[in-house]
Amino acid sequence: MRKILFSIFVLGLIFISAPIFAEEQPLPMRKGLNSEASQHHSKGIESFNQGNYDEAYKHFREVLKIAPSAEGYFNGALSLHKWGYPKEAANFFYYAKKYANANVNILQSDLVKQYVQPVQSKRRAPVPQAPYRSEGS
Repeated sequence: MRKILFSIFVLGLIFISAPIFAEEQPLPMRKGLNSEASQHHSKGIESFNQGNYDEAYKHFREVLKIAPSAEGYFNGALSLHKWGYPKEAANFFYYAKKYANANVNILQSDLVKQYVQPVQSKRRAPVPQAPYRSEGS
């Protein structure tokens, strides 16, 4: 009985922790890309999978120059994130979310949620004015 309970406990831990350790991967591009953009996208995916994030970023930037898309911004952001440039990644994740339309892979991405905080309008307190002083004071 103890072995069964222990096995269930271990399996439960594995299933609970699996999403936490899941790595996000670059997204496929939309259909109809021209051949040059497709070539850069394929090379970007290949470089990303080899852990060469700077090279992957360069290819995804080329894709964005040729055919801007939410997926292109997401892939560039993912490369920047893995490469260790969080501020730059945040900008790319912002545009990925902005242009995502109904792409649930982008909208439900944990990294997008982490990097792109909801914009809250903050009212600034008025700047206190110096008291009016007359010339004679």
